[in-house]
Amino acid sequence: MCLSLNSLDDDTLLAVFSVLTVPDVLNLRQTCRRLLVFSSQQIVWQNIGSSQILQQGIPFSKKPLSSFSVRDLEDRVRRAYHLGKAWKAPSITFRASGFAATRGGPIQDIHFIPGYDRRWLITVSQGIWSMITLWDRSNLTRVTSWSPQKAVFSALAVNTSEDCEAALAVSLHRYDSVVVEILAIMATVPDSPPGFECIARLNTLRQPIAMCGPLLALADDEAETIIWNWKTQEYAVLQSPVEADLWRNQCTQVVFAYKTILVVRARSVHAFAEPKLAPHPNACVHHPYAQSTFGWVDGIFVSVPPSSPEDSTGMKGQPLSILVRTKNDDPWSFTFKIQLWTLSPITSSYETTDDGPYYNFPPSMTSEIVTPRRGALRCTDMVLGPYGTAVWVQPEDYSVAGLISSNVHLQNMPVPQSHETLVAAAFPGLLNTQDEPQVKSSWKNHGENWTCLDYDEERGCVALGSTAGAVTILNI
Repeated sequence: MCLSLNSLDDDTLLAVFSVLTVPDVLNLRQTCRRLLVFSSQQIVWQNIGSSQILQQGIPFSKKPLSSFSVRDLEDRVRRAYHLGKAWKAPSITFRASGFAATRGGPIQDIHFIPGYDRRWLITVSQGIWSMITLWDRSNLTRVTSWSPQKAVFSALAVNTSEDCEAALAVSLHRYDSVVVEILAIMATVPDSPPGFECIARLNTLRQPIAMCGPLLALADDEAETIIWNWKTQEYAVLQSPVEADLWRNQCTQVVFAYKTILVVRARSVHAFAEPKLAPHPNACVHHPYAQSTFGWVDGIFVSVPPSSPEDSTGMKGQPLSILVRTKNDDPWSFTFKIQLWTLSPITSSYETTDDGPYYNFPPSMTSEIVTPRRGALRCTDMVLGPYGTAVWVQPEDYSVAGLISSNVHLQNMPVPQSHETLVAAAFPGLLNTQDEPQVKSSWKNHGENWTCLDYDEERGCVALGSTAGAVTILNI
């Protein structure tokens, strides 16, 4: 007797679908009505998402698979499968689009909003006063703008939590005050476009650096970092050692890791045990249990690992990755290095107390990329995703043109052109099974210099702002 797929019972058919690839499922559903209906069930895409996306280390949402509607889950799994195939290929191709965000002024900052189903993109620009503009990622159209009168933005932090009503924190400087406002994206009137609404406020000179749910990290340019819960009004003070030879020790990143808060400053990383927050005046001052320095560098970015079914925070027993862009002491060198360092967790329980340590210091270097160009950059941002993919801007090669300039001669002279490039790379891991990091793409900028960038690893999307007010969107 000859059996067909259509004659199998549902349980057996489910087992068959669980081992098929996404393209196989899409092809199979076109054969008959029963398989079309069967392949549209929630359990089918949950199994595929678990076996072919999560277990394969492909970027995906931190939310449980069961929390999505079947249509949304299928779309996300199909997109993630395509993204994983792209990163595992020898090279990736970007699909470019763009729009004019300002009337010629530079884009000062650009960010994807992780919450709100990753629907929004914001740009920060400045004319007479500063302005935040909200853009719809699906069609790259402007939704709304927010520009308090007589205010200039000095810093902005985007909430990394997908389930918090607060979207970002902004430091506003007016002639008579400095205040940090917590903003949500919401529609005040039903069926009307969303806008920015202030839901909390704090008078402080410290600048917002990072935001995770209700926790906001604020820091000065010397040694002090405040962890503030804007809902409960409780806080703690993290005091880093003062470096005497630095007149300005800017805080560039604060990372909420497993029972640890990492404070990244100009050339050092300090690890603090997760503090207990308390209302004023009962808040305590905490000191780091460990610290490390990378010397003089152009940038440091710390990435936390992705979540897992066993640990929703995704950080217990998992190492942290640190991406470093080095400076070269040799003025004649034309190269710089991108280094990946690993901060390993302490796994033995008897080695850890409530005050730490939770990670082994100093971190160890695991990978290095030597880039062939060295030069000035307007955009020094670099982003390392939880799954080991990274993007950064590489400067243009000034040696191509040498001392020739196109605007100092009376007659026309052909001047060789060079362009800054966006580099996308995968470091060793599930998306790169090689022992060395792999540069997957270099996308040339043929327009004005870039000023800022952001990277959404889950969607495979890079956003770049330029000096001319243009925004470039690169999708994998």
